[in-house]
Amino acid sequence: MKYVVVSYDKVSEAVEEETDVSAVGAERLAELIGVPVERLVDAYPLEERHRAALTAWAGLTFAADAYDYFLEVEAD
Repeated sequence: MKYVVVSYDKVSEAVEEETDVSAVGAERLAELIGVPVERLVDAYPLEERHRAALTAWAGLTFAADAYDYFLEVEAD
């Protein structure tokens, strides 16, 4: 599986950027989202606490005033 943070423009809802965060690890991402790793198979909205963790773990920066962020799981 591939784990991607996708940013959607709040106005147009268009995809602005996709960032692969697979290196963070499925276990850690599942724990962050609050689902068992075997059920981490969907798209999940990223709240402030999620974004803070991803900033620390993956060095991502977020512009929450302009974009909505989701963790999306893609098949390899």
